[in-house]
Amino acid sequence: MAERPDQHSYIRDVLRRTGLNQTELAKRAGLDPSTLSRFLSSPTSPTLRATTIRRIEQASGVIFGAGGAATDDSTPGLSESEALPLAADASDLVTLMLTHLRSANGSVDAWTLRSRALELGGFRPGDILFVKLGASPLKGDVVCAQVYDWTAARTETVFRIFDPPYLISATADPRLFAPFRLDDERIAVKGVVLHSLRNK
Repeated sequence: MAERPDQHSYIRDVLRRTGLNQTELAKRAGLDPSTLSRFLSSPTSPTLRATTIRRIEQASGVIFGAGGAATDDSTPGLSESEALPLAADASDLVTLMLTHLRSANGSVDAWTLRSRALELGGFRPGDILFVKLGASPLKGDVVCAQVYDWTAARTETVFRIFDPPYLISATADPRLFAPFRLDDERIAVKGVVLHSLRNK
């Protein structure tokens, strides 16, 4: 586990990238809201447990990097990052749509797709995908999933089509053909794509 200053930098980076406040991030990660506020407010606070960091990674999509530093957007995880959490400086339209979807559906996150994994399904890199967290997918749904590499302590967020017992791509890119098997401990479906938005 990283030394304390690196964890502080990581949490601050997560807050900056996601646009969440400490309480919102803690709730999404299933943590007591005071956990992050106590940790960040005291330079002498103990380090966060590995399970806490993992929960924050899962909730935010921002990976705690090798050596304890937060990765930047260009740092490869399992491969080039396939999606990024919605930037804090998102357009008014995207923010308005996200607010509306959250009021109607509860927990909804927005991601910017960077991969061609769903290009034949109508989704292009740069599209904003709105994901209902915790929703149970039906066959054919586009889902947001996380792929864990336990040996490297890294996680990658991917978007694929739910076709039990697999998550499959819809692409002409042969590098993305390999399906993910759902009974593998490395795969966790986080939610179902409700809507998408394409910037012209």
